[in-house]
Amino acid sequence: MNAFFVSSVAALVAASAASAGFTGFSADRVVLSNGNIQYKVYANFDNVGLPTGQSWVFLNAYSHATVSGTMNAVHQDFFTADGEVGTWQAGSSVSAADREFDSWVTASGLATSSGWGTALDPGFTNGGTVADINNGAGWYDATPGTANNVVGGSMLIAQIVRTLANDSIYEANLSITYKVSGTSTPIQPGPFMYQIPAPGAVALAGLAGLTGRRRR
Repeated sequence: MNAFFVSSVAALVAASAASAGFTGFSADRVVLSNGNIQYKVYANFDNVGLPTGQSWVFLNAYSHATVSGTMNAVHQDFFTADGEVGTWQAGSSVSAADREFDSWVTASGLATSSGWGTALDPGFTNGGTVADINNGAGWYDATPGTANNVVGGSMLIAQIVRTLANDSIYEANLSITYKVSGTSTPIQPGPFMYQIPAPGAVALAGLAGLTGRRRR
């Protein structure tokens, strides 16, 4: 299995490509005004195998599964199911202003109510609540358009917000599907592992030989 780890400071550069086009996951870490920690998770691509004049089109993320740790995601919406509060649908945030403080997934790189087209697959058995994402859940855009085109080599696929007190190391496997624009043939690399470490964990990861490690 290939493993790509998310840096707690900036996007991690993988030592080797995951496949033609897709090169791995990364995340940007930001401290929010309320003291919580925001991670924007990206699927990254290069131009290997891409025909001239065409682009990669991100279609879906699927089979999300926790490897170790607890996600500890914070949600800012009123959705409830089976006693859980919060959904992974960005459009369910209390307001647009709350969206930066909310945890959500996206298949189009967008996090606004206008143009929001991300749907949750049947893996979200409770309608998209907090625990669902650890049980093989996935998300997609049923009608991919230009918002699904990879721009600048990265596609935003999720935002995870945590409290500083709960910003411990979390690892999960995730697979994706994408294609070449104008074609219908899916490319499905994965699963790949991403890691969201606590502050200061980058140095520890380096000492442990984790950074850029390639597994099979």
